[in-house]
Amino acid sequence: MVDIEKISGRYQHASPVETFQTTAGKFAGDLMILAELQGKLMKADAKSAIHQSIAPAVTLVIGCSCLLGCIPVVVFGLASAIAYYLEIETWMAQLAVGGSLAIVSILCVVIAGRTLAKPNGLFKRSTEEFSKNMAWTKDVFHGFSNR
Repeated sequence: MVDIEKISGRYQHASPVETFQTTAGKFAGDLMILAELQGKLMKADAKSAIHQSIAPAVTLVIGCSCLLGCIPVVVFGLASAIAYYLEIETWMAQLAVGGSLAIVSILCVVIAGRTLAKPNGLFKRSTEEFSKNMAWTKDVFHGFSNR
C-alpha cells in the first residue's frame, strides 16, 4: 500500500472542486464589481436625463400657465378691438382671436412635448456598457474568456 504522505508534490493535483470554487468566486466577485459599476453609470445617466429635461419641462409649465391665465383677457380685449376697428360683430372677432391663439398655444405645447419625448441619447452609455458586460459574462460561461 502507498503512503499518501510520501507522494511527492509533483504528483498531487488540485481538487476539481477547489478549482471550481476559486474560479466561481473570482467570477462572482467580477460580477459584483460590474453590477456596482453598472449602477453608478445608471445613476449618472439618470442625473443627465433629469438635467436635460428640466428646461423643456419648465418651458411647458410656463407656456401652459400663461396660456390659461391670458386667454380670457387677450381674447376679449383683442376681439373687442378688432370688432371696433373692422366694424364687425363682436362674436366674429372673438372667434378669430380665440382660434389664432389656440393655434399658437398648440404649437408651443407640441414643440415642448416633442423636445421632452426625444431620447437625446439618454441612458446610451448605460445600455452600451450593459451590453458589453452581458457579452463578457456569456464569454466566461462559454469558456472563451482569457480569465
